[in-house]
Amino acid sequence: MGYLPQFKQDVFISYRRASNEGEDPWVDQFCKTLQAQLHDLVSGDVQLWRDTAELHAGDKWRPEIAEAVLNSGVFVALASRTYFDSPECVKEFDLFLGRLKGPDGGDGRRLVPIFKHPPKPDQDLPVELNTIGRHELYQLDPKPWRALDPVDDAHEYKRRIGRIAGELMETLEELKGREKKKARGKVFLAAVGDELSAAREDLRADLRSQGFLVLPEREYLWNADDHRQRIERDLAEALVCVHLVSRLPSTDPLTAARSRLQLQLAQPAMAARQRPAPLVWIQPAEATDASAQGLIDYIESDLANAGVEVLAGGLQGLKSQLFGLLPQPLRAGPAKPREIALLIEEADIADAAPLRELLAERLNLDAKLVKFSLATPRDPARMAKTLAGASQCLVFWGGQPEEWVDDLLALDGLAGQLGRQRMAVFVAGPPSSEKAAYRTPNARLVQGVVSAGEAELRSFFEPAAGR
Repeated sequence: MGYLPQFKQDVFISYRRASNEGEDPWVDQFCKTLQAQLHDLVSGDVQLWRDTAELHAGDKWRPEIAEAVLNSGVFVALASRTYFDSPECVKEFDLFLGRLKGPDGGDGRRLVPIFKHPPKPDQDLPVELNTIGRHELYQLDPKPWRALDPVDDAHEYKRRIGRIAGELMETLEELKGREKKKARGKVFLAAVGDELSAAREDLRADLRSQGFLVLPEREYLWNADDHRQRIERDLAEALVCVHLVSRLPSTDPLTAARSRLQLQLAQPAMAARQRPAPLVWIQPAEATDASAQGLIDYIESDLANAGVEVLAGGLQGLKSQLFGLLPQPLRAGPAKPREIALLIEEADIADAAPLRELLAERLNLDAKLVKFSLATPRDPARMAKTLAGASQCLVFWGGQPEEWVDDLLALDGLAGQLGRQRMAVFVAGPPSSEKAAYRTPNARLVQGVVSAGEAELRSFFEPAAGR
């Protein structure tokens, strides 16, 4: 798992393969330099994802690329002069751009444009690039312009990538901070020796993927005067605490003493706050090494008698026990139907029953009726109230002539509802030449019976649901 628990990939690098071919693997060097600077700036393992598989003529755009784009927190567009001439690069860029504009606002995702070359003079760049700060890894003077070279321009090259790394550092830390605010709780996962670090990381990754923060976030300074206070502070925030213990000798002779200290502090801390007793998992082994014997005796006698849960066997059993103690995610209830106004002539109400069923059952829309006698609303006050609470309007055109629709759309009370995004006319009833030919700038037309018109209705209503 990378730095951002809410995304499968931290940073997606989009680039044209021609920028990395031949004797100058420019993209390889860029990623190597950027990764090194991020390691120095960010407290965690930031993962850069890029497609390195060989492509051959006729290869299709692979699904794993789309998945990586959609599940990345940051999208770096490494734009060469011909980046936007590449169908693959355009697909990646457009897919991420669409994700940024999703109903959740992109969930904090960021687009970072980096230009290896200046754009072509006649290049029609996406308008979004005019509102986003971009980085340039080329120099215009002396002419002709050229991309910065990692060797020939080493000082300037590293300086500019340092600025990129600084922006990514701020972005990644902001995204991580956003996720911390949404965390379901904190779990104390005691510090361990190197021999159990892989098991701890496995458990930590599972907890993070379920929306929990894991403490301590970084290694304790065991020789600092306040290391006990730091452990106590972490324990005070934890819903549950977990300790991994090995019967085998540790690479660090102080591991057993440090594990014992964390347990000595955890047991009373959890009891005082009426939290579950610490979970202690002892890694299976044929025998207990002398260096761990004192710790094992303390756990299996003193702590077990004090109610501490001692587990053996596989790590999966510990996980099952642990997640059973943690709060479960709330089940989302059904989404509240969105209100729309259904404008209808009274004589057509019975004929509109299949449409109303489709709107309610398949599109989750609450269609509030606005009844008309010819083109006159039966209750103008009710119409005004209904329109005020409706996000969109749908006119049911059944057996009336074309003039009925025109007169309806010309009503003063509907002036604020007109337009192809707000108003649609559902063409129902007996087919006719005037219905087939009818067009208006004030509303969108949806032709056909209910079953045939469902796709058109979805395309009208669903974009509005995301606004």
